[in-house]
Amino acid sequence: MPLLLLAYLAFVGLGLPDPLPGTLWPQVAPAYGLPNAALGLVLGCLAAGYILAGLTAGRLIAAFGVGGVVAGSVAATALAAAGQAMAPPWPVFVALAILAGVGGGAVDAALNAYAAQRLAPRHLNWLHACWGIGATLGPAAAAGVLAAGWGWQAAYAAVASVLAALGAAFLLTRRRWDGAAPPPGRPVGTLAALRHPVVRLQMAVYFVYTGLESGGGQWVATILAARGATPAEAAFAATLFFAGLTGGRIGLGFVVDRIGADRLLRLAMPVSAVAAAGFAAGWFDLVFVVLLAVALAPVYPTVMARTPARLGPLAVQAIGLQVAAAMAGVAVLPGAMGVLADLAGPGAVPWMLLLLAVLLWLLIWRLPPAREPDQRT
Repeated sequence: MPLLLLAYLAFVGLGLPDPLPGTLWPQVAPAYGLPNAALGLVLGCLAAGYILAGLTAGRLIAAFGVGGVVAGSVAATALAAAGQAMAPPWPVFVALAILAGVGGGAVDAALNAYAAQRLAPRHLNWLHACWGIGATLGPAAAAGVLAAGWGWQAAYAAVASVLAALGAAFLLTRRRWDGAAPPPGRPVGTLAALRHPVVRLQMAVYFVYTGLESGGGQWVATILAARGATPAEAAFAATLFFAGLTGGRIGLGFVVDRIGADRLLRLAMPVSAVAAAGFAAGWFDLVFVVLLAVALAPVYPTVMARTPARLGPLAVQAIGLQVAAAMAGVAVLPGAMGVLADLAGPGAVPWMLLLLAVLLWLLIWRLPPAREPDQRT
């Protein structure tokens, strides 16, 4: 199997389990006799595992290679899903969430490191669009399993089966990944990487970006419901947001190499701020929701694609730190929006989205131009 095709499939697989905790929680919570608030513990453990993997990814890749890290990490996510499918005691279920986070974070960091070093920015955009496809297929598959009357355990088992097959494919091809990848050079420690101002700047970009993306996707339905939309209309708006994000990455992937990665980001940022302002003002809600998603779509993959050119030998460690910062943004900022909604009402949340969009614009404009032209395929 061609490595690029396998990488695309891996990002689909990476997206599959991400929405499962929330999607299946209405069935999982009664099975364990838990309040809804307990979902926060599962999500927090997933985030902690993801952050841990991001912080250690550079060392792991240097020790085991991209192929070894991805094969082992996909196997870990498959094992976690299979364990949760057995409905173990609640503490074990939570511990498996940590394992799932570690596996997902390591796969994310290793594949992004490989792709950023070897592939043109268009492929990074398409890879992350594949994550969106997986994140869409995961809840759809869970809904199908539940509709068939098989229970929430079967949904975890189905995802575990897909991930196990994917892990086997990576195990069989692991030496090809390491042979194709450029040598990583001498491993760089986390603290040494953190001393570099561009590493810290790009971590800030990822923290703000994922908080904005996740916050927009998670809160758009609540915001529109507060504005008088029906539940169906509010849910449709959330669907449109993620569809815009995925479609934007697919579409912009065709033009990013012609426009230039850095130029595309600088063009997209004012559009995202205008879209966030329109949404905050309550104008043409669905139009601005989609426009915001499309404008944000290239940020994660395109900044990742330019990291090797900006940071050279620090790139592998920096990419792991960026993945960790991204998950920290997901863990912190949407929750802060919830606190704001409780204090000032849901109508205040779009203004926080606007603030984050403007801050992201400023951070992107502070990124130095990459020092070398992009000649990857």
